[in-house]
Amino acid sequence: MGSQVYFDDVSVGQEIPSLTKDVNTVNILMYVAAVWLMDRIHFDNPFAVKRRGLPDIVAPGNMAGDYYVQLLTDWAGDKGRLRKLALQFRNFMIPGNVLTCGGRITAKAVEDGKGRVDLELWIKNQDGVVCVPGKGVVELPIRAA
Repeated sequence: MGSQVYFDDVSVGQEIPSLTKDVNTVNILMYVAAVWLMDRIHFDNPFAVKRRGLPDIVAPGNMAGDYYVQLLTDWAGDKGRLRKLALQFRNFMIPGNVLTCGGRITAKAVEDGKGRVDLELWIKNQDGVVCVPGKGVVELPIRAA
């Protein structure tokens, strides 16, 4: 368990600690089995490549959403809350990718006595290509409260 981050201690432009994820066939298969996502592009290479024209099997977009949830809730700590998450699928996440999930604070404000932090988010592969850009809103505790 990490330390608690407070609204008072963050600033616009600040990057949050990143999260690294390795994409491989095993974690894709485990994920699609757990969520009952049985589209063959996620586990059948000949189907994905020859029939659908993909570069390989592809990780489901839902995995990226879950990576963002982990990134933001780990950063926000036990007293923080993830309020909003939006993402776009721009490039495939395929086996062999090493993904870096990160974010930067774009705005902060106190609303109804709570610290609101808006973030620009990204998931980049090892080549620096953004696979899944996103935006998030996190509520952080205020020290004085």
